[in-house]
Amino acid sequence: MNSDYQAIAERLQAAFPEGTLQTGKSVYIPVQAYIRRLEEAAQGQWSWKLVENPQVQELEQAVVVRGELTIAGATRSGMGFSLYIRDSSVRSVSAYKNAVSAAESDAIRNACDKFLMGWVDLAPHRDWGKNPGVGLPSTEKVNPGARLCTKCKKSLKGEDELFLELHSIRLPFCLDHVPAHFHKKK
Repeated sequence: MNSDYQAIAERLQAAFPEGTLQTGKSVYIPVQAYIRRLEEAAQGQWSWKLVENPQVQELEQAVVVRGELTIAGATRSGMGFSLYIRDSSVRSVSAYKNAVSAAESDAIRNACDKFLMGWVDLAPHRDWGKNPGVGLPSTEKVNPGARLCTKCKKSLKGEDELFLELHSIRLPFCLDHVPAHFHKKK
């Protein structure tokens, strides 16, 4: 592996700024953050290209996009999916264009993942993050005065403590591990 690639890879794999993670159906990093990281870390030494035209899966009403991300001579493939709706209330051209764009964004994220980008940020939110075979050092900052989550033993953050206080929960749990029956309706 050349030293230029190694230096770029270290910058690519660094933690993203606090607040980058987004939540939806799961925790994720938006494609714009990945692209900005590519620009900052690799500058002109990266490229993205589609390896085939977007494929429409009519039965699933989905678009599949496949592409390749090349960084300093190293290439990783990515595949992305997006659903689209065809009905009389949505213009099919607009729906298709938006679905292709979303699928391409998904494919770029998928390729970035293969360069280990975002791993240190996403690991605490994924089962694979606890696996020592992944090779990630613990990024948990230990606050000696902080309480530890009863389940995962990580230090509670300010938002964890605030949630517990607002819901009158005395046992220490991080937001990821508060049992459902402890959620009180206010």
